[in-house]
Amino acid sequence: MSESQTALLYHAPLTCSLAARFCAAEAGVDIQLQPLNLLNKTLVGHGVESAPSYLDIHPLGQVSALRTANGEFITETAVVLMWLQHQSRQTDFKRDVDHTEYFQLLRWLNFCATELHKQIFRIVFYQEATDPVKAKIRDLAPPRLALLDQHLSDRPFLLGDTFSAADAYLTWFFVLSDRAQLNLEPYQQLCDYRQRALARPLIQQLIADDLTMDAAIGQNIQSSL
Repeated sequence: MSESQTALLYHAPLTCSLAARFCAAEAGVDIQLQPLNLLNKTLVGHGVESAPSYLDIHPLGQVSALRTANGEFITETAVVLMWLQHQSRQTDFKRDVDHTEYFQLLRWLNFCATELHKQIFRIVFYQEATDPVKAKIRDLAPPRLALLDQHLSDRPFLLGDTFSAADAYLTWFFVLSDRAQLNLEPYQQLCDYRQRALARPLIQQLIADDLTMDAAIGQNIQSSL
């Protein structure tokens, strides 16, 4: 994809759009970033008085969201990740519809979206939720973590030997799992996977970049969760 064809990712640092950054980097797909502060829904890079509202672009004010070179607007993290991996020219990363692992890719993308992201993180990080409610939500985690642990017992990544778009989503989950107070210690395979994924050079670089960006734009999501 040439620079003139580069897609624009609306990105709130450390949120789920970081999974899209992971995916693009690992897939070798160039993207442009439009940073935003998810707490006040403003786009970053404009004067304070003229900062556009992200709500004018996406009425729900959520990420991930991506604008393709031809103007198509794509939302939902799992779909954005699918779009990004489809742009990849790396045969060990891209899974087309006729690939034997294509439906497994869809399976794990949707697992991350529904069973981890929305089922657990959405409530645990919801500031208005009471502590008892958050505790009950955390109680939903062990069966899901155990399923992942078992699945990873005979493979280094979700689809086998190579990192995929689904791994980009799961890796983002681990960026915030400690902050969500999720106990991973009983799941040795999952702990090994987490260490393996977070040690990838591109992943480490993007996490460091997001931490810096988060503080610079005043979103401070780590302290606000």
